[in-house]
Order: sequence, then structure tokens, then C-alpha cells
Amino acid sequence: MTRLPEIWKCIKTHMPKGQWIDLQDIYKTVSRSCVLDREDFESQSPTSDIPKWMRNVRNVLQYRKKAGDIEWDGAAEYRM
Repeated sequence: MTRLPEIWKCIKTHMPKGQWIDLQDIYKTVSRSCVLDREDFESQSPTSDIPKWMRNVRNVLQYRKKAGDIEWDGAAEYRM
């Protein structure tokens, strides 16, 4: 399972600074730049087909938004 600090490092390294980025593009960046294992692709819950790693990306973004490391536009875009 890819840990949250690894996901944050990937986002921080590959996300352009000062530019609004759509959540789907952040997912693409993480999927290309992080080594995701079998556990990462398991469902986030028994009633969802969304993989755990995508939930973890959202968790990282929420935490970093509260910490002031990243901005959120109120919809689905983020900016460093």
C-alpha cells in the first residue's frame, strides 16, 4: 500500500506550481509517478469500485488544504 507521505511527495514533485489542476489530472500524475501495488487497487469500501489509492489522494489533498500547503477552488481543482 502506498503511504500518504509518498503520495504527497509525488504530488509536490510533479504538480505545477501556481496553476489550477483538476483532480483527474492529479490522479493521472500519481498513477504514473508512484509505484502502486495490488493493495492500492483494492476497493476503498465494500460498496465502492473506486480504488484505495484514489481515496488516499483525496485524503492527502484534504489534509494539505487544511495545513495551507495547497489551495482548493471549491470544486475539483487544486493549486500549489
